[in-house]
Amino acid sequence: MAARLMLFAVAALLAPPLAAASLPDPTALPKSLSNAAAGTGPEATGLAWVRVNGRHSLAWYGGTTVQLGDQVDGGRVSAIREDHIVISGKDGRRTVYLLDHSIRTQPRVRPPAR
Repeated sequence: MAARLMLFAVAALLAPPLAAASLPDPTALPKSLSNAAAGTGPEATGLAWVRVNGRHSLAWYGGTTVQLGDQVDGGRVSAIREDHIVISGKDGRRTVYLLDHSIRTQPRVRPPAR
């Protein structure tokens, strides 16, 4: 009888963790996002976050951390602001924004020939 009571007590102690294990994880990504191939979302190709700290500012662009002067996409990071970064290169300046994941290009303006 004591063994049966002990077995019942152990089963009662294990029941809540086993029941909780069958519940879905509320912090998990939705299946539609978790099955996506890595590196295909906007955070992998665009600007995901910035940290503005003067000359030590950082940004997460194209799946990697960049800072002022780093070379990316055929240009260099020339500015890191609260909501965008600026990439300057031989083709002009590109501004990449955080929220809309778009790139606005300003062609390089050359002075008129003399």
